[in-house]
Amino acid sequence: MEEVKIWNYVIKWGIAQNTGLSSDPEEWSNENILTLKTTLKNCLPLIRYFQISGDDLYEYIQPYQKILEKNLWKDLVKKHMAPNKPISSVILPPRMILKTKLPHRSTDPFSNVINEAHAAEIASWIDRNADTYSISNIPYEFKLLFRGSRDGFASESFWNLCDKQENLVVVIKVKDTDEILVDIIPLDGINQKIVKIQVAKIVLLFH
Repeated sequence: MEEVKIWNYVIKWGIAQNTGLSSDPEEWSNENILTLKTTLKNCLPLIRYFQISGDDLYEYIQPYQKILEKNLWKDLVKKHMAPNKPISSVILPPRMILKTKLPHRSTDPFSNVINEAHAAEIASWIDRNADTYSISNIPYEFKLLFRGSRDGFASESFWNLCDKQENLVVVIKVKDTDEILVDIIPLDGINQKIVKIQVAKIVLLFH
């Protein structure tokens, strides 16, 4: 967030804390100025004034300069008019902007049987949500452990890859139909539900 926006929010908040204080600083008395300055005494020293452009200083800071220390306003003007001249005010370092990096998710299809919409619905069942997650907000990443067409349909193949694995979702497509069986293992430590999806109509039948 730009520093001038932080300043604007601070001023707006300070005015809101003082009932009857006009939003127009031209109408303030000396008492009003002192009241707002007192309200914001813990906020004003934290503003990075020297990171604010000259245009923004003139438009947004100058109308409220009386709540600033006189030396600070004098240094701000000097910094923009004669940047090589020394100043006595403390210049706070720029704010650090930390960007949260989301974990990488593969864009490759994880299943030939279900799509992302099904995955979102399954994630909702896992969390027992009445509303289905959106495709862009699935809280889980599904990874393919076993595929019959790739790993074989023998039960030994399934157990070799999936035995003792936690947080499994077993998806089985019924041959010659559009039906899919979904088994969530475990849910609260046991196999709790098998859900049949009629893909054409997305009808969910709980057993």
